[in-house]
Amino acid sequence: MFGNYFDDPITTAQGLESNEITAIHFDKSTGFIWVSSLDHIQYSFSREGDWYPISLKSIGLSNSDKITQIGSSSDYIWLKARSSYVKLDHSSGILIGIYPYPDDINIIWSSEKYKGQNDIKDIISQYTILDGWIINGDELINRIGRRVQISSGLISQHGDVYLGSEDGTIFHGTKTMETFSPIFSDIFNTDVSALYNQGNYLWIGSQNFIQAKGISKLDMSNLESFHYLFEETINMYPTPIYSLYHTGKELYAGGNDLVLYYNSNKGYWRTLDESQGVPGGIVWDLCATDFHLWIGSSKGIKRMDIGSNFSDQIGIEQYFDQIPVYDIENIENEIWIGASSGLFIYSYDNPKLMRATDFKNKRIIRNFNKITSIKRFNNDVYVAGRMGIAKFNIDEKEWDNLVLPGIYRNEIVQSMAINEKFIFLGTREGLTRINKRTGLVRDYNYNFIGGINDIFLEESLIWLGTTNGLVKFKWKKDL
Repeated sequence: MFGNYFDDPITTAQGLESNEITAIHFDKSTGFIWVSSLDHIQYSFSREGDWYPISLKSIGLSNSDKITQIGSSSDYIWLKARSSYVKLDHSSGILIGIYPYPDDINIIWSSEKYKGQNDIKDIISQYTILDGWIINGDELINRIGRRVQISSGLISQHGDVYLGSEDGTIFHGTKTMETFSPIFSDIFNTDVSALYNQGNYLWIGSQNFIQAKGISKLDMSNLESFHYLFEETINMYPTPIYSLYHTGKELYAGGNDLVLYYNSNKGYWRTLDESQGVPGGIVWDLCATDFHLWIGSSKGIKRMDIGSNFSDQIGIEQYFDQIPVYDIENIENEIWIGASSGLFIYSYDNPKLMRATDFKNKRIIRNFNKITSIKRFNNDVYVAGRMGIAKFNIDEKEWDNLVLPGIYRNEIVQSMAINEKFIFLGTREGLTRINKRTGLVRDYNYNFIGGINDIFLEESLIWLGTTNGLVKFKWKKDL
């Protein structure tokens, strides 16, 4: 509250019954946080875990009831439901009684749905809103002229005033300045399908471009987010985002039949399509060298000149015509191409296209095709495909098959990350961690994770782009 930044969110990963919260309250006398969802009331002292659920049925409420407001007095917790008030013990959650009206006059209530309450309405009519927004009676108008309803309001004891809106924007004001400023509590992206790390920042793209609305840039140190929205940005064509690549001051985002280009120095976007040489279909991956951007799609591969943003034919495109290319990596001045037909290497020093299986193997590797992920770690290149996980030693020029696909239930590997000790695999079923030395497997197949599309690994953290959004996992605490 004093630093004006958001902490890590509390979700079902920390023990909530649902991510849809209807009311929340902090009881200062006990230090408990109370939250209500559609079927439960829960409380926790630690906030990060140890959530104790109480079903609404067990406190005399029906399935059609919804808790809309929570309050506390010196000894009790009060729940406001559809037509009644529920009184609970503030330390155990035991039901005390159900009343048509509270029998306690010293209740401190949390916020509730905004219905024109006088205290909030008076403030709205007197305050000024900044950053291109407009207050229009009991509603807001955003920077592009869309009407946004006010969903809730809260006046805190420190003189701060907060407004919540239906599109997720929170407005913070003070009684001293009498102004509201919008703050964003989260990224806009759901169904995260692409991640790219740029130093302290994480670029984020979504497959669901209608609900997600654009591309986000997240400061990983303080969770401050920046947004580039399709509706608000000129030359930024709405599309699902399947791949991201940042080089210098330029960002490339692969979508459907196009690549979005952003120049951060000049602050503008462009949409590159098939007229510039972008291959048709889903742009699964992007990779850059000093002068070229390599584009792999569901219909083949193309190379684009970075200076002109136009196609620069190289001669190997015909071998991948209408063949899905899932991953492209620049390794030792060679372009590694993972496709449904196999793994190929294009060398700049000696321009030719080679099959990766032409190098010697420690053991016979069968089904070396449908290569979906390529990652380098130290002097080894790890490859995921139908054969499982294979490793190529760059110095010895030798292949070894490390993991058979049955270890991770023959799921398609959507993404992969490597460190000194572990291989992390992202599939539609969740996250799998494999010890490279012992072969021990740890599965994280939790419903709140969803299917994993992309992975970024830090030293002690792993960021997951999943069908349920962006997940941050402190994986070292699980060792």
